Amino acid sequence: MRKIDSIIPLRSLCICVFITLLATSILHAKTNVFFSPRGLIRDTIIKTINSSEKSIDVAVLIFTTGEIAEALYEAKERGVKIRILIDQRQQKKRYPVLEFLKEEGFDLQFLKGNVGGFMNHTFAIFDAKLLVTGSYNWTEYAEKFNYENAIFIDEPDVVKKFQEEFESLYNKSVAKKASRLAESELDAPLSKIEAVTELDKKEVLSGFDDVRIIKVKRGGKPVRKDKITTPITEKIVQEKEMGIEKEQVKSVKESLKDFLDISFNDFDNIFGKKSKLKNAEKKRKWKDKFEEKYVRWTGKIIQKGIAVYDWNRIIVDHEEADTNVQLRFDWTKRKTVMRLNVGDVITYTGKLVSLQGFSSSYKLDYADVLKTE
Repeated sequence: MRKIDSIIPLRSLCICVFITLLATSILHAKTNVFFSPRGLIRDTIIKTINSSEKSIDVAVLIFTTGEIAEALYEAKERGVKIRILIDQRQQKKRYPVLEFLKEEGFDLQFLKGNVGGFMNHTFAIFDAKLLVTGSYNWTEYAEKFNYENAIFIDEPDVVKKFQEEFESLYNKSVAKKASRLAESELDAPLSKIEAVTELDKKEVLSGFDDVRIIKVKRGGKPVRKDKITTPITEKIVQEKEMGIEKEQVKSVKESLKDFLDISFNDFDNIFGKKSKLKNAEKKRKWKDKFEEKYVRWTGKIIQKGIAVYDWNRIIVDHEEADTNVQLRFDWTKRKTVMRLNVGDVITYTGKLVSLQGFSSSYKLDYADVLKTE
């Protein structure tokens, strides 16, 4: 009896220890649930990004939240590896946040769903340890107006399954050659190209849209034409890294731009609110003679972006005109744009991309500032 009596307490103790360990394991899998529009989901995502140390993997249908983009930018600057998958339909919409992520060199891929479907996931994994998922889309609208939910969980098995799904989608996007950064940025990093000693205008060949293939000489020997592809607007080369005289590069770039000799007032008289042309006539004239042509005008800055994701947009006003001009700069002009202030009078160039719409602004891409007063 004594032996049996001693076994029973020991068995009870083992059971208690097992239950305690199990409970500890369950409690360790912490789950937090948040709802919008209360302002907590976005803030919690940003705090999680700020505390991440190694990696962040994101799969979202749509991404337009500037504050989250800024947090990701800061994480990338401190060495966190970031990969982002977005539904391919969003690529053509040219949201400022997506343009910013592209320009800053994020590993950003646009992936189609199956048989014309959507890449409709909404989740992110931080340091392969913490998961956020739910109905919450990474948009300002979802944050301020929608009833949404987001669940943060660090249960290892759950995180592992989502990580496996992300890897599968990421590998699939690579295999299918999903849209990524401009091919020019992937083909040959500038840091791996030796200093250029000569750039011949005659060796600039036509390519796709604003991309040209450039043949340069390295150490007196020709480089294969397929070794360097770069947007001709401002990415021919980074002048300091490539050792090319600034004026020489400028002359080559300018020679490839199709400029129109027309003042802003004359342009506005054709397409502005005072125009006597019918809408059909405007559209035909725009398509035939003006779309994607470059112009050189002078106006006053009345608005500019201040956040890290919209720094490249400036609104310019022209005297006696009802319509403003929206300028969009590429990343190589960042320092120039940052030095500009509201009220500055600038002489600028840019490519005409659209007439005024709901925003009542003509839109110019690939802008450059020639002079500031």
